[in-house]
Amino acid sequence: MRIEDFALKEFAFENTVECDCGGHSLITRVAAGDGVAEIAALLPKGSVAAVISESEDFVRDFTRALRRQGVGVRFVPPQTSERELQATEIGDEVRLIIAYGGELEADCAKRLGKLRELPVFVCVCSPDAVTVLDDYCELWENGLLVLKEGVVPVGVALERNKLIESRRLPSSFGGICAVASGLFDREACARATGKTRCPYVRETAFDLLYSALDVAAKKERTGADLPLSFAEIALKLALLSQADGGGFVRGAADECACAASSLFKHEERKPLSRGEFAYVFGAVLSNVYCEFARMPRAFTPPPDNNLRAERISEYFGLDELSAAKLAVGRMKNLGLAVYRVHEYADELCEVAEESARMFADAKRLFKRMYSDDGYGLTSIIDASDVKTALALAPDLYPVRGSALALMREFGLLERYL
Repeated sequence: MRIEDFALKEFAFENTVECDCGGHSLITRVAAGDGVAEIAALLPKGSVAAVISESEDFVRDFTRALRRQGVGVRFVPPQTSERELQATEIGDEVRLIIAYGGELEADCAKRLGKLRELPVFVCVCSPDAVTVLDDYCELWENGLLVLKEGVVPVGVALERNKLIESRRLPSSFGGICAVASGLFDREACARATGKTRCPYVRETAFDLLYSALDVAAKKERTGADLPLSFAEIALKLALLSQADGGGFVRGAADECACAASSLFKHEERKPLSRGEFAYVFGAVLSNVYCEFARMPRAFTPPPDNNLRAERISEYFGLDELSAAKLAVGRMKNLGLAVYRVHEYADELCEVAEESARMFADAKRLFKRMYSDDGYGLTSIIDASDVKTALALAPDLYPVRGSALALMREFGLLERYL
């Protein structure tokens, strides 16, 4: 399927998406049901699959259905740290890893698949599914949330019965909205490095984002209907991002969410979910990016890496050597990148302004997904937390290109330190 065709027509979930991402050909099968028939077709009779889920009770009906299809099952609880994941034993007879749950289970399965060189299938049971097809995984190492490389799933299914029971609406809606700032990341990095991105992808992604707003705004779309609709939209965004090879579902908003989660863990504070954090930072970044796209052609000093290392140690508890290794510049041809950003300022302004408009439209809808209309958010995260995460996220999570990383290299984040 050509990317133009993907962008111009409504995607049918029973289809197979074939695309070329970063030189690797990926095929993701999207099952119409719970995925049991597709999994059984992937494996020879008598094969064993490892199922990662929150509990054996939660996955009981699904594992029974697999056994009826002749697939042996081994239950594996999800692990959240790299060390524990590396020590996880699944057995030499396992031929497939199945994630049955949300992003946590998917990240665990993708990383385990990478470590054991096994394929992964994801059964989505939570509507916050926007990153399940991304090849990076969130894991904890020494109290810091890190992004590790994993495998791209060979297939995915929406587990309708579990989705109906889910109530993770703020997290799912927030993760979807955060894609808007990721689209600016995609465009700015491409321009700064002399590349181009398919405009159909950006247009289609914004169409999907506004469809999520429309779904959330309809009062009759409540109860079972809303989480399922969010899951469908999130998966379409994930497929589109995979086809584009840009990874815009994990942009700077998600990196800031990781930084905030690490900060809250170090300070022993209760964090928001990944999607909620991503929404908060996406909304802030949409306005920051409007300023960035209009920045004057004036000289700005390079980042103060010594100060950055001190702040990383102070706020996140890392030792001085580890902090110093993180707080270094990584961009070559910096002057050329600055020149290109200025050269394409008009195009970048259009994307930044579209992102800001989307967040402005989403603000009321996001807050009203809470029983207290979002009042509790005001006591969980404040302006100083936001500034800390914005300033240091590019140091802590340099695996993805983002406009925030460009701002860091241009010396434009020092004001937040």
